[in-house]
Amino acid sequence: MRIPLPPAMLEALGIRPIPLFMLSSWIKAAAKCGFNVQPLFKEAGITIDLIRLEEARVSPLQMVSVLEQCVAMSPDKYFPLVLGDTFAFESLPEFETLLTTSPTLRDALNAAKMARKVVLPWITIELEEQGDEARVVIGFDVPVPDIGRFGLPLHLVSHAIMACVRKFGRNLVGHEENFREVRFKIAEDATPHAAQMRAFFPEGMVRFGQKEDALVFDRHALDVQLEGAFPALHQQAQQLAEQRLGKETRRQGVAAEVEELIARDPTLLALGVEDMADRLNLHPRTLQRRLKDENDSYLGVQARMRHRLACEWLRRGEVSIDDISVRLGFSDRRAFTAAFKRWEGCTPSAWRERQV
Repeated sequence: MRIPLPPAMLEALGIRPIPLFMLSSWIKAAAKCGFNVQPLFKEAGITIDLIRLEEARVSPLQMVSVLEQCVAMSPDKYFPLVLGDTFAFESLPEFETLLTTSPTLRDALNAAKMARKVVLPWITIELEEQGDEARVVIGFDVPVPDIGRFGLPLHLVSHAIMACVRKFGRNLVGHEENFREVRFKIAEDATPHAAQMRAFFPEGMVRFGQKEDALVFDRHALDVQLEGAFPALHQQAQQLAEQRLGKETRRQGVAAEVEELIARDPTLLALGVEDMADRLNLHPRTLQRRLKDENDSYLGVQARMRHRLACEWLRRGEVSIDDISVRLGFSDRRAFTAAFKRWEGCTPSAWRERQV
């Protein structure tokens, strides 16, 4: 494990256990790479009970640690790409249906953004369009200050997600004629798997040392009607997927519910505890008591979400620092800068420059 923090501190930072829905994909990917993943799960302290698989929870850090070990166990194949290409929503049929019945690739990408919340909430999947080009950019929103100092191998996760997105896109469209490039942030001489990465994707399409991890394709392909489009079934699957997400959020605790509401609508940061409790159909004292039971507080959740949203908006570079301070409810830019220096140890402008 690369982040030497106790579980209670991880919970306080917002790193909560995630469902073990990807179990069968891990097993199949490991078999394709010539090893058994079970000992690695056991070593990481991951207990598997198929009877209660839906209730099984693991730390995201455990999964990243196992992923790193799987790479070491598979010298002939690059495990993250095999895992992404093997992934299926076998334990999440509503998400499988939501994807396969999508009217367009644009709708399918929205479904993927929903699904990542139950697979690994840290993942960000952004669609960027410019001219005749569209890019699916894979990134991370990890609620740990200055995550880079721990050396966590998140690029392995990013590469697995890229392979997964490519697989579903290819299956939905039926070909890769509109596929242009695969861009990796990692430099070619910084990975021993460069040759395997080039061989995995169509010839000549891999680019190393780029500013982002992204899949690039023709923009017009986003809105072409897909053969598997089934609007009525898609709408039903959407409702079931939202129910699944709501159930999972409630299972994680009331702090996670509050965070999810604020993530969807950042203006809710301005709500006091009474108004937020009303949103959750709770008495204010009940909300405060439940947060206390989770070793948390409403002020703590608000501060954590301000930090998280500040980093997200700064990373994107589309919003000015003055506007970010207003959005987050600070009295002025100086107050925001002081808070951000407590969170990250530097000013917002300095932090933003480091992300380029």
